[in-house]
Amino acid sequence: MRLSQRQIEIFHAVMTEKSVTAAATSLRTSQPTISRELRDLEQYLGYDLFHRFGKRITPTEQAQALYTVVRRSYVGLEEISRAATAIGGRSTAQLRVASLPAYADTVLPIAIESFLKMHPGALISIHSIEEAALQNELTAAMFDLGLAEQGQQFGGVATEAIDAGDVVCILPAGHPLAQKQVLAPADFEDSEFVYFSKDDPYRRKLDDVFTTAGVTRRYIVETTTASSVCAMVARGVGISIVNPLTAAHNLNRGLVVRKFSVPIAYRIHLWRTTKAPRATFALRFTKGLHDAVAEIKSKVHQALSLT
Repeated sequence: MRLSQRQIEIFHAVMTEKSVTAAATSLRTSQPTISRELRDLEQYLGYDLFHRFGKRITPTEQAQALYTVVRRSYVGLEEISRAATAIGGRSTAQLRVASLPAYADTVLPIAIESFLKMHPGALISIHSIEEAALQNELTAAMFDLGLAEQGQQFGGVATEAIDAGDVVCILPAGHPLAQKQVLAPADFEDSEFVYFSKDDPYRRKLDDVFTTAGVTRRYIVETTTASSVCAMVARGVGISIVNPLTAAHNLNRGLVVRKFSVPIAYRIHLWRTTKAPRATFALRFTKGLHDAVAEIKSKVHQALSLT
């Protein structure tokens, strides 16, 4: 015996709607039917999926774990539905792209604009995913393209590093250090600093630089995205050093950029499927990514030259 499609559908509806009554309405069935099916499902699985408090239910940890898997299946069905619609509309390409949130805000919009000019009517699906989850999804062949900070080799996946330039210093407009064209580690002594969590690879590289220089910074805020770092700096919370892509994206938002005297190269690692039929479109999209990165590098270079 195995789980039926109906059981999975009911479980998904209850988790999504967050109540038995709403799930029954969405599935056009009765509340007792939903409750009975859930009990049968729990009996089959051998563990409780919900804590019950009268008419109110809350999911258990096991239910949350199961929902993660079930939701992925539904996302897959949604992708199939969108692709089917595109095919019916004679779409020329369908690409699924997994990306770190930083790239979804910066380089991807430029690349997509270029790609759609060459392939009007194409369907592109962008999923912003954190690094660890992104790697898992790519190895499971869920996406055609992946943009990450780290590069690893996987079967059926071609990897490529795209140089995006060196990391740059970011300061709120009017900050005293903005008077300098190039900032050295010593300039950050006792500064209020905004940065990433300790497991971030570029945070570790910069920590090594400042430790070697014997410079102490005062961490004010730690956050998980470069966009958040830029927002904090723009509000005058502190200063920081971030990747050039996000820095360029925030140039007109109360930030100024300055060169860091210690070059630290920032690279985007591209993972691209080598499997037909979308491998050709993925390769063409890659060309647009290179052009987009070059455009942003030029923008950063111009901003640094104006100081």
